[in-house]
Amino acid sequence: MGAIAAILIAGGIVALIVGAYLKFVKGGKLAKTPFVRTGEAASNPGVADPKGRVSVQGAVQCPQPLISPVTGTECLYYELKVIGHWKVGDTSKKSTYVEDKTAAAFQLDDGSGAIPIDASGGGDLEFQKTFDESKKEGFFADLKGAVGKGEPIMFGNYAFQNPPMSKANRFVCTERIVPMPQQAFALGKLQEGVITGAGMFGLMLSSKSRDDLVGSSAKNAKMAFIGGAAASGVGLVVGVVSAL
Repeated sequence: MGAIAAILIAGGIVALIVGAYLKFVKGGKLAKTPFVRTGEAASNPGVADPKGRVSVQGAVQCPQPLISPVTGTECLYYELKVIGHWKVGDTSKKSTYVEDKTAAAFQLDDGSGAIPIDASGGGDLEFQKTFDESKKEGFFADLKGAVGKGEPIMFGNYAFQNPPMSKANRFVCTERIVPMPQQAFALGKLQEGVITGAGMFGLMLSSKSRDDLVGSSAKNAKMAFIGGAAASGVGLVVGVVSAL
């Protein structure tokens, strides 16, 4: 009973944190950041707020979309990761062997003029997982690799070459992409006529309109607050009962 109470309370706290992020961080950023025409953002740096942020939406213009390395999917952005796993005694170990994050060059245009979007720094993007697979490599593959005759491990279209004398014998490959939408909303820092950002709280890019994002953020925050409060309350009751 005590363990169940702890899980409920912990889950409730996580839900409350998510709700706070959606309402005060993401929702606040959407509400406070200037929303302007794409041509205005491209030509007038003064439209940004004191932090240099601005938001726009418009048609996506991408002359050369990316082709994701594993599934061959057309996209604006992809992330490829290969993680190797092995054991030392009873202890599980892992290490990242490949991590590739690549963004296409693209612009948004609402009819007033296009503005380039730089998504190379990542951010709050609408990812779609397109591949997640695990494969093992046997002892003989290690021997072949040691003498330079190793064969790559194929993950879809992607050939992964395990380095010689690698400790890992199991590899997990994941690929996720940002699909190619017709229209998109972007919020980030305006730097020399380009909207950009870095990290989780950097660039915000969505196929939804600004109005839809504001509405869904408020709705999801409300649901998270209700769920978090309910789970925490039930957890406290269960904890009290189990202590009696």
